[in-house]
Amino acid sequence: MKNEEQNIWDAFRSFGKNGAFRLLAQSDDCIIIRVENETGEGDMIIHQVFAGVYLMYNDFHMSYYDSLYQAAETVLAIDYCREGSLTMECDNGFCQVKNAGSVCIDSRVHHKGVARFPTNHFHGITIGFENELAEKTLLEEAAGIPIDLAGIREKFCGKEGYFIDKDNETLKRLFTDLYHVPEKAKQAYFRAKVLELLVCLTALEKHDAGEKTYFYKDQVEKTNAAMRLITEDLSRNYTIEELAKRFELSPTALKNCFKSIYGKPIYTWLKEYRIQRAQEMLIGKPEISIGDIAFLVGYESAGKFSAAFKKKCGMTPKEYRSQPH
Repeated sequence: MKNEEQNIWDAFRSFGKNGAFRLLAQSDDCIIIRVENETGEGDMIIHQVFAGVYLMYNDFHMSYYDSLYQAAETVLAIDYCREGSLTMECDNGFCQVKNAGSVCIDSRVHHKGVARFPTNHFHGITIGFENELAEKTLLEEAAGIPIDLAGIREKFCGKEGYFIDKDNETLKRLFTDLYHVPEKAKQAYFRAKVLELLVCLTALEKHDAGEKTYFYKDQVEKTNAAMRLITEDLSRNYTIEELAKRFELSPTALKNCFKSIYGKPIYTWLKEYRIQRAQEMLIGKPEISIGDIAFLVGYESAGKFSAAFKKKCGMTPKEYRSQPH
């Protein structure tokens, strides 16, 4: 493979020269990059599958990071969110929202470079194509398989730049399979899965996929502010109407944006968050009584708290506290 052709691959290698990024390891066809800031850290394990084609495992435990990627007219990226959520600020004033189970077909033309993780973690996979080089390589390596990268890019991205699918089980299976790769045949397996993905996208009609998911930047910021408010004092209960009025959003916009960012309706997410906080206090603060914990996480009585906790965790708060942790 000619080095001068490896534009994106060379860019990945140069990430380690930036202060926020460290090159942890590299070989001819794999690079491991760590990004760190005051909010945490994230790892990107990047495999070169073909010349011009890369596969990246993303594991982040942080609130945000500033990407070094610069938008280009010759890129196609397929992103899969396995767990967590990601909001990507775009240069057209919108925020692209990805959450668990979504597959995003993205030309990166509006990529601004700031990735935010509202749940402070994100796990997923990106398969990227440097179009001209990738097309040339695939023509040689996959002769007889009809693959049109430009056609896929135009069909799903068009002028808007990206398309998010939440419902296609075939696409999701392709990505979940990549978490169970046979070690002895890793490179061959990657190549087979990339070709399978491209064939699938070639056959898939756009109207068969889910709706595009994006929100204005201020909607995302206000929704995140609403999340912070309802979790600051769990003993306080807010209606959606109260939150919408306070943050100057319509109730529908607030509900839709919250579900897109956090993956669940507000009250469902908050109920699970209350139990999560209760678990932390039951173990981390043994001096606080179960009754007081019930009040602190927003339950009117220890009985209602105990019933909700048992339904979620399979045991009572008292039993949970007595377990070895």
